[in-house]
Amino acid sequence: MKTAKDEELGVELQELYLTGKQWLSDLEFMEDEERFLGEQAAGLIIGGNILARLDNAALNRNLLTAEIACFMNKIEPLTVDTSGSISLQLVEDFVLLQKAVQDALAVLKGIKYALIAGKHAA
Repeated sequence: MKTAKDEELGVELQELYLTGKQWLSDLEFMEDEERFLGEQAAGLIIGGNILARLDNAALNRNLLTAEIACFMNKIEPLTVDTSGSISLQLVEDFVLLQKAVQDALAVLKGIKYALIAGKHAA
């Protein structure tokens, strides 16, 4: 018999899982943005610097995607059966991934601003 506490935990775990799916969606958007910014940087004097930063961002995005997928694989079975053991590490992983996604989006934003500044200077 499920208790109210089990149901509440199940809802929280489902929210974590959905957040992971949102992160993956954000990273897919980043991939499209990286491609677009790379096309815009081609031929600019600062283009080489921008392209190098985009390559680094893409590498980081790929690693982050794998980490998020791993995190979601840990959460998925728990959403079905909340009687399993949930460690504090799961919460720590969530917080670290949340920060990493925010940082990745901020880096892309910085690259975008550098590209705009470079285009205005040219």
